[in-house]
Amino acid sequence: TPRPAKRAAPLPAVPPSSSAASSKQSSGVQLIRSERSNSGFKNVSKLSSGATPFGVQVYRKGATVKLGRYATAEEGARVYAATPEGIADLAARDAPPTPRPAKRAAPLPAVPPSSSAASSKQSSGVQLIRSERSNSGFKNVSKLSSGATPFGVQVYRKGATVKLGRYATAEEGARVYAATPEGIADLAARDAPPTPRPAKR
Repeated sequence: TPRPAKRAAPLPAVPPSSSAASSKQSSGVQLIRSERSNSGFKNVSKLSSGATPFGVQVYRKGATVKLGRYATAEEGARVYAATPEGIADLAARDAPPTPRPAKRAAPLPAVPPSSSAASSKQSSGVQLIRSERSNSGFKNVSKLSSGATPFGVQVYRKGATVKLGRYATAEEGARVYAATPEGIADLAARDAPPTPRPAKR
């Protein structure tokens, strides 16, 4: 009779990486940290000690543009990460080092992007919230003028309208709104499964 095989020792559990958890939120938006900022995140500053102490601002075309006040530094960092400046920072941070020139190979055929996927989800991984009532096609994004930054973003927060800046395209504004607490709540409600009906007795 063969002897029973010895049981293999269980593998040790691998704890999650705290750095990865702190740099990427559940919404899939990567945050941009900064040791120079008093909040720990780039372009997010702690301005007071009230209910929304953290302010977000960017320097755009020679002027400072304020993007609202938020309850936590992470909320503000999500908003900055969705702006054109934040997306550019992430792209520069994650860009691979320039490779040395290699021998020429036959070029691969170009694959056209899916128009439906491109319209509903940007390369940054942020889902946008569409609205037929808005003249931009996106919720809380309005076309206000015909200049270089014609699209404005605003939310209604604690009884007051909060403006979140002007943008060149409706998609840029929609990314900013999708990163706010209001936009995250809208996405969660939209993607929530329907409430099941109670079964008959």
